[in-house]
Amino acid sequence: MAIKNAKKILNLKRRKMRQAEQKYLIEGIRLCEEALKSSDTLEQLIFCRESIARNARLENLYQATLAQRVPIQQTDWRAFKHMSDTDTPQGVLGVVSMPTYDRKAVLNTNGPFLILDRISDPGNLGVIMRTAEAAGCKGIFLTRGSVEVYNPKVVRATMGAIFRMPVFPLQDGCDLLHYLRQRGIQIIAAHTNGIPFHNLQTKTPVALLLGNEAFGIDSALLALSDHTVTIPMAAPVESLNIAVASGILLFSLSYK
Repeated sequence: MAIKNAKKILNLKRRKMRQAEQKYLIEGIRLCEEALKSSDTLEQLIFCRESIARNARLENLYQATLAQRVPIQQTDWRAFKHMSDTDTPQGVLGVVSMPTYDRKAVLNTNGPFLILDRISDPGNLGVIMRTAEAAGCKGIFLTRGSVEVYNPKVVRATMGAIFRMPVFPLQDGCDLLHYLRQRGIQIIAAHTNGIPFHNLQTKTPVALLLGNEAFGIDSALLALSDHTVTIPMAAPVESLNIAVASGILLFSLSYK
């Protein structure tokens, strides 16, 4: 069975087309289950008939999709494999409209917030988004030069957080930091020369600033931070993956 608008759907694998259509793709049972539960912008799910027949969890997802009256398409394995972006397709993918979040409303929550400067690895960004949601972060801000939030690898790594976590691209990161400081929100930057994170004393709302995996935080942004913190490590370890570091620092700040 041919997929309606198959070419337009396939084109969503390209960043340029995602931005033009304001839509993105999701794939896999877990992510599509999360979309069905959490996203009000899920447009349709596409199922592989053969996969439904041999996977009870996928059959349950199919029935739940019918019950919620979300549009469905079905196709055979060969056509589905052509559309899939993974080596081992699970038999379901979806089209989701990009949400529109109210930046002013998010900033009025007083955080905590997360500011990511030129994060380049899709897997890292996805895990950071998931971790930020778990730590109670109210919004994430990405400076120019960061990986696109709707990159398929980012989307998969979020494990569903992408449907709930507001993410805002920035034209000028310094403008945001000035605004936050004017509102009494302290900027906490992760830096090798900072104080041990557990020694930080702050009772005010905070925004955590993390930098590029290889080059760290841009000097102009770092100059606007109120505090710099580091994670003490046993020798000979000198650094942590940024996704791991974000989890340690976000949860630490959430308990201050």
